[in-house]
Amino acid sequence: MKHIMTSPRRMTLASVSLLALVAATQAQSQEGFSIAIDGQQVAGDPRLSTTKAREDIALARAQLQVRFDGLEVKPRLTALVTNERPPRAGDSVTVRSQMNYPAYVTRGEVRVIDLGARGGPRVLSRTPIAPNGDASFVLPEGDNLIMTYRVYDAQGRFDETVPLPLRPAGPGFEETDFTAPPPELGVDTAGIRRIPVYGGAVTVSGTDVREGAVVNTLGEVVRPDPGGSFVIQRILPAGDQAIAVQVSGAGEDTYIERDILIPRAEWFYTAIADVTLGYRLEGGVDAQGAEYDKTYTYGRLAGYAKGKTQNGWILTGSVDTGEDELKNIFRDLDEKDPVNVLIRLQRENAYPVYGDDSTFEEGAPTDGKFYVRAERNGSHIMWGNYQSRINGGYYLRDERTLYGAQGVYRSPQTTTRGQSRVSVEGYAANPDRLPGRDTFLGTGGSVYFLQRQDIAVDTEQLSIQLRDRATGRVVETRQLTPGLDYRINYIQGTIILTEPLSGTAASGTVVSDPAGEYDVVLVANYAFTPPVGGIDGYTYGGRAEAWVTDNLRLGYTGMVEQTDIADQTAQSVDVMWELSERSFIALEYAQTEGPGFGSSFSIDGGLIVENRETAGVVDGTGDGVAARMQVDLADLGVTTPGTIAAYFETRDAGFSTLDYQTTVDEELWGVSVDMQPTERLSYRVYYDSFEDENGRTDREGGAEVRYVVSDRLTLDFGVEHLDR
Repeated sequence: MKHIMTSPRRMTLASVSLLALVAATQAQSQEGFSIAIDGQQVAGDPRLSTTKAREDIALARAQLQVRFDGLEVKPRLTALVTNERPPRAGDSVTVRSQMNYPAYVTRGEVRVIDLGARGGPRVLSRTPIAPNGDASFVLPEGDNLIMTYRVYDAQGRFDETVPLPLRPAGPGFEETDFTAPPPELGVDTAGIRRIPVYGGAVTVSGTDVREGAVVNTLGEVVRPDPGGSFVIQRILPAGDQAIAVQVSGAGEDTYIERDILIPRAEWFYTAIADVTLGYRLEGGVDAQGAEYDKTYTYGRLAGYAKGKTQNGWILTGSVDTGEDELKNIFRDLDEKDPVNVLIRLQRENAYPVYGDDSTFEEGAPTDGKFYVRAERNGSHIMWGNYQSRINGGYYLRDERTLYGAQGVYRSPQTTTRGQSRVSVEGYAANPDRLPGRDTFLGTGGSVYFLQRQDIAVDTEQLSIQLRDRATGRVVETRQLTPGLDYRINYIQGTIILTEPLSGTAASGTVVSDPAGEYDVVLVANYAFTPPVGGIDGYTYGGRAEAWVTDNLRLGYTGMVEQTDIADQTAQSVDVMWELSERSFIALEYAQTEGPGFGSSFSIDGGLIVENRETAGVVDGTGDGVAARMQVDLADLGVTTPGTIAAYFETRDAGFSTLDYQTTVDEELWGVSVDMQPTERLSYRVYYDSFEDENGRTDREGGAEVRYVVSDRLTLDFGVEHLDR
């Protein structure tokens, strides 16, 4: 008990703080226990103590460590090109797999994809590769090639990386010793995750290994660095695991086996409770002239817990009521904390050196006073900060960070291509930020300035779109990955791309506009804090889709935005029949009601901005229909390579989505045929039509022929008719 005198005179009768530092519990089988201190048996089974002591002594003498790092380790998946120089067409490319969960994977493949292929992206090759192994393939012809690394489990579910560049891993990589696996980089480039990974991480490390010696452990061969050190970490299933470590070569001959029990359940939690009770010996008045109460009570409750249950559930929760009167600390738990703006500061603006290689991760991201999340097998339900990923349709999508409730369900049953049979995502939020959407025509540079500043952290969704210059039709969209494709300053609203972005692209080989038929634009969706005032209202939405068969998918998307600046409702239904990755038929009907949000457009990287008003009107509606078809002739049994594609779109005035602001009724359709009868001869025939209610038309048709005479000589012929 402490006595504290303050002014006005008062005495704190009790100030109690309770701190529960850290507690961890593990579900163990009833196989006994052993407690020993400095080799002396204190309690339990002495046989266990003797066995463990011998193992520990042997490991210490060999300067090796085998440890269990807990159940909360994230899967990592990536692939590296180990060539000494950028490969060219016809060169052999060597790719190295890196992953920390090979026990859950049965096979893997490196897929080379030509994004610029006729008829859309085409998978040119699939090369099998073992987990953490090497694979080589001959780089095919193509100007816009990327690769992805995909791994499968026993049920056919797969994880896949984002598109990776076909170039060496980085400067100085040519000095790396390619005869052994590289060090654990801790890099994860997975873009799709459908394999459930549950278990614990086991790390094997060592120092002072003789030069030339190799280490065999966890089913892999590891060569230490020049200093004799090595480290390897793998996620293993729950249960008893015998970890063998063998060091051989260069005079070394050490074999040690350590038994480790990976529990099926584990918990970590910490909490603090602070209560203050006080009595004022003399009264006083506050700023409004009201008298203070003689007695007062203040308190704060804060805590964090995360654990994994035996049936596979991962539970996370946190709470911080902040200090307030005891009667108020549990009120408005969902109220947002205004000081969260501080975390928008860039790391380089703070003290940059922390003395080690530690990393920071927010385990319970929330703008409110509490956070809760329960997840299992790729499905989860939560309250806190989250990123909605409503996509899958052509017209409607919602990709932003919100604060509120979210639920995601992914059925364990999958199609033959690894998609969940049923998937549902829903969200509900009370946004305290406004949505922003900026569009930039590529300038040939890498720096772009958003119209707004004080961007909410991790709310940005950047993509590059290819748009028809005459009709505005979105031909292609590619999502960008933070850190890999761009960097962003949230306070200043500055985007720096990894590579410069050109502003134009041609649609044809021979007949094309010198300035390009397509605009290449950078689209930035984000949330920002308004400079004054608040936002009242709510937003909710979701998407449900089901694969009725391995080829037929049905989907529904709905979104509602009811705030003081917007009153927008949108919904769509879609159906897709997919024969393969390059053969499909997709139909979608969408309807929007309300004004939408509008957007801004800049041709100089954000220095001069044109604000584009919304297309919708209050209480008005607009409909949109989209039909797309593509057939790869190989899927029909035709030996001649080629594709046939067609599309039809119609949009009413007032139809408003993220990508389209329709002010007058418009209709678009087109068809194209790409064929390659021989290795030297190929041709393309196409026709596109656009017209709107105001009488504006744009019709374009043509044919192109290419003949390869030799490796150095190619003849291209083309003719086109244009009516505008």
